[in-house]
Amino acid sequence: MTALNGTHPNSVSLGISQFLLSQLLSTLVYSYYDIYTTYPNDRSADILQSNEEFDFIVVGAGSAGSALANRLSENSSWKVLLIEAGPDPPYESDIPAIFFSLQHTKYDWKYSVEKSTESCRSVVDNEGYWPRGKLMGGCSSINGNIYVRGNAKDYDNWEKMGNPGWNYESVLKYFKKLEFANSEAMEKEAHGYDGYINVEEFPDGDLLDNTYNRELLVKFYNELGYPYVKDMNAKQRSGITSFPGTVKNGVRQNTAKAYLAPIKDRKNLSVMKETMVTKVLIDNNKKAYGVEVFRNNIYKNIIAKKEVILSAGAINSPQLLLLSGVGPQDHLKQFNIPVISDLKVGYNLQDHLFMLNSLAKVTSRKSKQVNPLDLMYSFLTDKTELGSVTVLNTMAFIDTLNTTNDYPDIQVHHVSHPLKSDSLGGLLKSMNYPDKLVEKYEKENEKHALLQFLPTLLRPQSRGRVMLKSNDPFDPPKIISGYLTKSEDVVTLTRGVKLIHDLASTEAFKSCCEFVEIQPVMNECKDLNKLSDGYFECLIRNFANSVYHPVGTCKMGPTSDKDAVVDARLRVYGVQGLRVVDASIMPQITSGNTNIPTIMIAEKAADMIKEDWPGN
Repeated sequence: MTALNGTHPNSVSLGISQFLLSQLLSTLVYSYYDIYTTYPNDRSADILQSNEEFDFIVVGAGSAGSALANRLSENSSWKVLLIEAGPDPPYESDIPAIFFSLQHTKYDWKYSVEKSTESCRSVVDNEGYWPRGKLMGGCSSINGNIYVRGNAKDYDNWEKMGNPGWNYESVLKYFKKLEFANSEAMEKEAHGYDGYINVEEFPDGDLLDNTYNRELLVKFYNELGYPYVKDMNAKQRSGITSFPGTVKNGVRQNTAKAYLAPIKDRKNLSVMKETMVTKVLIDNNKKAYGVEVFRNNIYKNIIAKKEVILSAGAINSPQLLLLSGVGPQDHLKQFNIPVISDLKVGYNLQDHLFMLNSLAKVTSRKSKQVNPLDLMYSFLTDKTELGSVTVLNTMAFIDTLNTTNDYPDIQVHHVSHPLKSDSLGGLLKSMNYPDKLVEKYEKENEKHALLQFLPTLLRPQSRGRVMLKSNDPFDPPKIISGYLTKSEDVVTLTRGVKLIHDLASTEAFKSCCEFVEIQPVMNECKDLNKLSDGYFECLIRNFANSVYHPVGTCKMGPTSDKDAVVDARLRVYGVQGLRVVDASIMPQITSGNTNIPTIMIAEKAADMIKEDWPGN
């Protein structure tokens, strides 16, 4: 049976892919609980047939772009145009627990990374899969809704790298500005209460055993000496905690919903949807003066009188710069693209890697199979169950070197798989693992509920690159992940995998669970000494995969940094009137989920742009 809207049937979590048909969803949703949001109207048709000009053009209505468009249009004298390649989110996007369901659909750019002998050896054809949001709200409409700021030292390091004003004390006010803190677990002095992004605890229900699973996880970590931390976004950032989410009453708060829906009738903000930006227009004086767009077989130049701002993400922003003549001259000359500014665009690609082969079979209680209709009814009536992302909000941040500087190097995500669900298979298949491997470990789920441990490398040393495949803007870019090309990453992630083995050795674990380790299909690790570093490296090179956090491809840095693409005010070197405002500007990836830092970047950028255009 086809899942709703043509969704990849194995990418829907919690065993509901067989029943979440569009008609059922629409009927139940509108009958029980109105989660529909009116987004701004699409003005594409009008703009394509006019010569209307704008002060600012923002490319990409994702995590950064939606926030930026709101803040710039606060100035009623500025005309702001926001352009998005995708449509409005479908209503299933509002349900946090089924965020995997939008992968492999029209709401996803569906990128694949280049083959590598260093990593992802067990995925089909050795090609990793990178979903990226192609809809209003961007990746914030298809992600796990986790509210993580990262570590204070991340931002202090950004400033030490030559970026004044980006230390933690400086950016904290923007974290506070973006959020409406709605959780008793959040320390009041560390949070804001006037922002657009609603932040609250994920709702707990009885059907998925979330509370029980959370209590188990805390016991495992406590026995190893890791404390429970009430609010890890405040001061202490080591231990295990339950993170809040970007949800409101259990419903997703993507940035388009949060920042644009409340101002959808603002007269000086226009939105073009399902419109592809094909390049930035740059004149002979090296000033950006607009963009070329494509929609319904029509190409159109649209003028920006002040600035063009790329907020298309860590893949599409560098691709657009390269297509527009901003990038490494040797690379651009391969495609006969005139070089306007010779910069290291596309370099410095970083991503968080996690291991997903460690499972705990919960044997201490008899698990019952969850009825999908019960899950949906619970969500629609009291916002529980599907309003939570299983146990993804229970996370640990661990310093595996046991230092005292409160700067963890491993984050452990956890996923709960109810009995006889398709969530484990959905996760593995969505990440391109072969059917033979998926079927083997789905059998474990036929007998037991499972807890999955995903140790995550927080600060990878390896670097990848985004490149062009051609000068055709409709060709996907060439993505080289660079995973595990630095031996330090293998060493650190090995410590993370060993941590899971240590958890499995605790009395708390042994009293409730049995440890299962997924093995590669080709059994290349089977003859290695178990628990040796060589064995763990073998597992890592087979199973380490993307957490979907690519950043860094338009690096922020001073003029002395030969790899920098933008300055500390996010202006592109060598081109006037052009900025990049999204996760691609991060000089170094943050120590945690990257959605909230990306929104923070947009909030700070909006203030800098207002400062740079005085008198308006």
